[in-house]
Amino acid sequence: MHPFSVLTLAIFVAGYITARWDLVTRLYELAVFAWVNGVISRIALGCAFLSFTFLLLFVPAQHIALSEAALHPRSPSRGISAREQLRRRGSF
Repeated sequence: MHPFSVLTLAIFVAGYITARWDLVTRLYELAVFAWVNGVISRIALGCAFLSFTFLLLFVPAQHIALSEAALHPRSPSRGISAREQLRRRGSF
């Protein structure tokens, strides 16, 4: 390898390592800042609130939908679904 290309490669590698190290240290500082200012606990509280809301609203709605579907099944005499028609035609 030509000496100039070795020097160029060495400068590139040194710059790359420096940039990566700077990103890692900034990420560490950001994590410490988030922990000190309570961001982590607010994120955990938000996740818990969203999970509770999901359990409170969507799970009962799914249960109601399943029970209604069981009470009123689709009869084959009323025709087939659009999806089934497309599948039979080979378009789906």
